[in-house]
Amino acid sequence: MDMSNMGTQPTIEGLNQLEAAVLMEKYTILLGMINFGSPEQRKQAKDELKVMEGYIHSHVNGMTFETANNNMGFTEEELEFIEQPIQ
Repeated sequence: MDMSNMGTQPTIEGLNQLEAAVLMEKYTILLGMINFGSPEQRKQAKDELKVMEGYIHSHVNGMTFETANNNMGFTEEELEFIEQPIQ
């Protein structure tokens, strides 16, 4: 667990509920393209995810990710896989 976020609350700043929901849908679609798309769709989705991750990290603090990880019950092995950079 990342101790640098202890004592802070999970926050999403600069996005309203609709924008956050649209981002979540787009993220889900991109993951589907990576898993089930053609080679061209996979490349397009990976490129878009790289851009999207920077945008998400500028609006969401680290404690939000920690809370989500804890609530979803991921194992350390699953978290290591999830946290790998998109190639």
